[in-house]
Amino acid sequence: ISKYKSTTNPFGDSPNGAEGDVEFVVTDCQVWDEGVVVIATERDLATGERVSRRCFSLLCSSSNSVESGFMQVEELKCPGFEHGDIHSVCVAEPLTSISGKLEVFLAVGDGICVVDAQNMERQSIDKGPFLEMSLCPNGQLLAAINEDGELLVVSTDFQQFLTEFQTDMDEEPDQLVWCGVDSVVARWEEELVMVGPYGDCVKYTYDDGVILIPECDGVRILSDNVVDFLYRVPDCMVEIYRPGSTAPSALLYDARQHFDNQTARADENLRTIGDQLVDAIDKCLEAAGYTFDVMEQKSLLRAASYGHVFCAEYPKDKFREMCQAIRVLNSVRDAQVGIPLTLLQYQALTPQVLVSRLANSHHHLLACRVAQYSGIGIERVLHHWAKIKILKGDGITDQDLCDVIVSKLQSCHGSSIAGVASYAFQRSRKKLAAMLLEFETRVSKQVPLLLEIGELQRAIDKAIESGDADLVYYTLFFVKQRISLQEFLELVNHRPQASSLFISYCKKTESDSLKTVLQSMGKHEDIASTTFAEILSENNPIEANDDPNKFANLVSGLQRTADLYTFTKEHAFESRACIEYAKLLKTQRKLQDTSSHTQYTGLSVAESMSQCIMLGNARALTQLKSDFKITDRQFWFLKIRTLSNAHDWNTLADFAQEKKSPVGYLPFYEAAKEKGAPNAVLATFIRKIGDARSRAEKFAAIGLVNEAAEAAAATKDQDLLTRIRDMAGTSVNSIANNAIGQLRGKFA
Repeated sequence: ISKYKSTTNPFGDSPNGAEGDVEFVVTDCQVWDEGVVVIATERDLATGERVSRRCFSLLCSSSNSVESGFMQVEELKCPGFEHGDIHSVCVAEPLTSISGKLEVFLAVGDGICVVDAQNMERQSIDKGPFLEMSLCPNGQLLAAINEDGELLVVSTDFQQFLTEFQTDMDEEPDQLVWCGVDSVVARWEEELVMVGPYGDCVKYTYDDGVILIPECDGVRILSDNVVDFLYRVPDCMVEIYRPGSTAPSALLYDARQHFDNQTARADENLRTIGDQLVDAIDKCLEAAGYTFDVMEQKSLLRAASYGHVFCAEYPKDKFREMCQAIRVLNSVRDAQVGIPLTLLQYQALTPQVLVSRLANSHHHLLACRVAQYSGIGIERVLHHWAKIKILKGDGITDQDLCDVIVSKLQSCHGSSIAGVASYAFQRSRKKLAAMLLEFETRVSKQVPLLLEIGELQRAIDKAIESGDADLVYYTLFFVKQRISLQEFLELVNHRPQASSLFISYCKKTESDSLKTVLQSMGKHEDIASTTFAEILSENNPIEANDDPNKFANLVSGLQRTADLYTFTKEHAFESRACIEYAKLLKTQRKLQDTSSHTQYTGLSVAESMSQCIMLGNARALTQLKSDFKITDRQFWFLKIRTLSNAHDWNTLADFAQEKKSPVGYLPFYEAAKEKGAPNAVLATFIRKIGDARSRAEKFAAIGLVNEAAEAAAATKDQDLLTRIRDMAGTSVNSIANNAIGQLRGKFA
């Protein structure tokens, strides 16, 4: 049973525009599977007169919440609906209606109207007014009784009139329902009238008042003392039990009895059945499913089994499935269970729904057996059983109850305990819920429940153990909203994985609270790096160069960053780097002031010195070298590279002549050669190389073979001389060849 509550008027505003002066009164309501159809009347509060009448379709939400209300409210179009009294209402669901949409049949005045969301159609039937109407379960036929006691059965398209039967009853019927799809049953207090498809009539009288409940294959009759089920005898049972029947199924049933009595008539019946044996077996099985008598079920199943022996092609699965269905039906029909289902009802209900009903009736053992017998999982049954155990309590301690529940649920492979733990918490058994969650194997279900019951530390630890970053983030955000920041940081500080993830989040989204978080964790280096990034983002060095206030903030911020880095010895380099950077910015600003057309800000120390070299600013160059403790070797390498990049070969050559190079002269040659210097320039640098072998190889590399030979001669290395001679080839002049030969002979 679902309960729906609406805190607002679900029918919308009054079409007459006088909402404050009218009230809605629900005059009729018809419930169907997915909602209700409501007939509402608007009445004037002052006069009490009816202003209008409207028809609504309310589609109910599937949520179990009491406050869920209605998911959709749609007004059905009823022009002229205000006139005439409504005598009865019935609903055709979308699955059974002709149009495939929700249709409402209204007995208005002397006729019947069919209403849907688009229009209203008045049907050509004038035998009303109709006091009761009922739709056939398949939606194809409509039964209606008028005030003269005449019962009419028509097709829902109102093209065919199938039955017109006079009940001879003067009073209005209390109920009109269908008995399956074959007949109609009307109730007057203690009397029932059943009308068949051809106008045949059967009357039943009860001592007490009864209520009719239509089923898919009949009608259930409820009284104070007994429950009867009225339904048409199936054709298969008529064939078998009709006196003198010669139908194949009747012959097979008779053959089995003769076989049990060991008479020859059994063989004669089988010969008479002939090729209709398959149909005979089907009818016996079907009849066994329909009958409620267990002994008769056995007789019919024996008959089907007897025929099965002589019919090898008959599918075994059909026989097995019917036996399973009969066994399930017999178990639920027991008086201790009290669910008298028929075969058709069981097939329409499905085993899954039957198992749920058994569980809701607290027949958990039977529900498990039916589920296992039908090949259905028993997890939902066990969960329901566990919740009932928690609800009752029975004076069992939390530990004992946890052991009992876990032992049962773990017997069902893959069963989740989280739902049971949640129910325990809802029933104010927090300790039991925490115990049960220890046995939950799915962390994605375990962690949210741990958070819900207040086990924050366990939730964080379980989320970290799972290795799921999204789950850790979810846990951290949940905890952060529930406790103070100080308490939250104390929880996170002892868990490196959680703290690193939270810091990453703060860096991207909550920069304001990032420093507070880092300060509480004692991560001074991260505070320093964050401060450094903020300073640079707020005070761009190039823009700050033109704004004294920004420049002062930039320099002071760098000094603060350097102080923060000094908290740990491992970050002494970063601290010095910040101080050096501040010093560089000051120096660059001075250079910028002296040379307004040259941009220094934003350059490194090396780039700034290169800029001074190109401008010939020797004084600034010397100052930079001194301030940043640039060694002579670093300075020479920097100047060599700068002049080579500028292709200033004359200045580079002059620099090589200034004084003895602390880096040697090979870097001059390599830098010049890399930038495409002429051979004459390269030769100048080669001649200053102290190593003869290196000189010889470099001369040979640029094609100066004579110079290479002379340098090779100084090494007294025969292999080097030979290699240079081979390198020369035919391009060397005769004098050089002779010199090489003489040198080779001299040192041979």
